[in-house]
Amino acid sequence: MTAHLGAAVIELLEQAGEHLLGETAPDAYAAFLHQVGGANTLRRYEASATYWERVQAMLDTFFSSAERAEICARLITHADLRCRPEFKGFLAHALAELRMQEVIAAAACASSIIGPASVPGRRPR
Repeated sequence: MTAHLGAAVIELLEQAGEHLLGETAPDAYAAFLHQVGGANTLRRYEASATYWERVQAMLDTFFSSAERAEICARLITHADLRCRPEFKGFLAHALAELRMQEVIAAAACASSIIGPASVPGRRPR
């Protein structure tokens, strides 16, 4: 069972890397692929929080907050992962990443509606 989990995680990470880094940052993409497969630490699923800390480190190193949220959204939809105790810490980080993107989007929307002239202490030009 754990072999297919590792394969699913790797497939998702490799797809995300190709999509988000492949054409725009080929050197980063090459480094990303090396890290994903270099020592097989992610390929062989390890039922531990350490495995998910490694996944988080990969995400933090190579992707922006918005990109991490996109990848996390895809990872947390795997029912096989959500019920595993070692996934809980990563799940908490993933949900926080998604909420952060919601807050950023809401703030951007609010600032476009309010505009700079409505900011207290700021005079219109």
